[in-house]
Amino acid sequence: PGGGGGDGGGGGGISILGPGLQHRKHATSHSPCAACKFLRRKCTAECVFAPYFPPDQPHKFANVHKIFGASNITKLLNELPQHQREDAVNSLAYEADARVKDPVYGCVGAISLLQRQVAQLQNEL
Repeated sequence: PGGGGGDGGGGGGISILGPGLQHRKHATSHSPCAACKFLRRKCTAECVFAPYFPPDQPHKFANVHKIFGASNITKLLNELPQHQREDAVNSLAYEADARVKDPVYGCVGAISLLQRQVAQLQNEL
């Protein structure tokens, strides 16, 4: 999802999003994010997954959960600054998709294949 999260000053209380950060709204106010739907739990306004796992992308969370686990994803997101979370989720999703396709090598298998293709094409030049 791109776009700005907030840098707004803000309120009292403890937020899992970090101090001074505002939560981005869900795609629809009544639809739970893909993570909460998958985990069968209520999706709250403070949901750490909602900005990165929209309701229309259920496979994205399913694969990331299968490979890394919801608890590990939550810990990772809570430890990162808000501005790095989207990139982290995209990296996790890419690695999870690669692991689902190739459980042994994951991304490394794809990189190795591409490196061999580059070498082969350079030899043809």
